[in-house]
Amino acid sequence: MRADWAVCFLGAVLLLTLPLKWLLAAVLAAAFHEFCHFLAIRLLGGQVYGIKLSIGGAAMETGVMSPGREMLCALAGPTGSLLLVCLFRWLPRTALCAFFHAAYNLLPIYPLDGGRALECIARLLAGKWAERICRWVEWGAIGAISALAVWACFWLHMGILPLLLAAFLIIKVLARKIPCKPPQLGVQ
Repeated sequence: MRADWAVCFLGAVLLLTLPLKWLLAAVLAAAFHEFCHFLAIRLLGGQVYGIKLSIGGAAMETGVMSPGREMLCALAGPTGSLLLVCLFRWLPRTALCAFFHAAYNLLPIYPLDGGRALECIARLLAGKWAERICRWVEWGAIGAISALAVWACFWLHMGILPLLLAAFLIIKVLARKIPCKPPQLGVQ
């Protein structure tokens, strides 16, 4: 397992600013989400070679999988998060964190789980058009989220936070490395 310096810095800032109960709930929800990915990979016969924690989230280095298996593994994390929501009565903070973690990860934006699943479905059904379809859906989602952020900021008077979140998603898409050759390792 590897973690870059920004994760350590963010962890320190969160420890100083958030109530410990909420921070532990968020960590538990995220850990269960990643465990569900790991479990799906292993159940489908895949190998996990490493885990990298970065400011953008966790990524598992795996062997290359078929699009169908990759889609199942990508959706296993959000499915596990949504299962945690069922524990709301006993673990309300963890369930709430898990719900928002699943909602964020299901956005059709690569490399989020929803974007990975969309890409797998598009590769199976659309062939050479898969890349173009995924980018159109991704930018459509970014546009809709940006419009909602502007609406929340100016008409609901929610402050600048919605715009910052939309900017984060746009930066995440623009900063993504686009490979020029097929990868030897898959990343979940």
